[in-house]
Amino acid sequence: MIATDFDRIRADFETSEFFRHLGLQITRLDEEDVELHLPYKQELDNVQSTVHGGVYMSVLDTAMGLKIRQLGLEAPVTIQMQTQFLKPLIGESMTARAALISQNRSTVLIEGKLYNEAGELIGYATATFKVSTTRK
Repeated sequence: MIATDFDRIRADFETSEFFRHLGLQITRLDEEDVELHLPYKQELDNVQSTVHGGVYMSVLDTAMGLKIRQLGLEAPVTIQMQTQFLKPLIGESMTARAALISQNRSTVLIEGKLYNEAGELIGYATATFKVSTTRK
């Protein structure tokens, strides 16, 4: 994949209303890795004053979708996602990374990991995505 492909992918995500609404930032997008950062906002807290689990899932899903696009695949659609909530996040930002587990012609299995500011694993997910054509 060439730099202009990464620019297009970055633009696709950064112009997404949902992406902007959450406040997500792409901190790494290159041939090897993808990484998202979500600064802390009190609006993301649940009634227990910890970041809502739905935010964990949204950030993980977005990071895994970004990974699929980084691999050169198009139009990822989440068809299954299993999430493990390992630690609460209280008043901190989070970082998400994603990696390929398995790929076939029409589906991709991805893992996503979510970290707090101290680098501790706070959430983990695996998801299956249906994908369109490969550009590679």
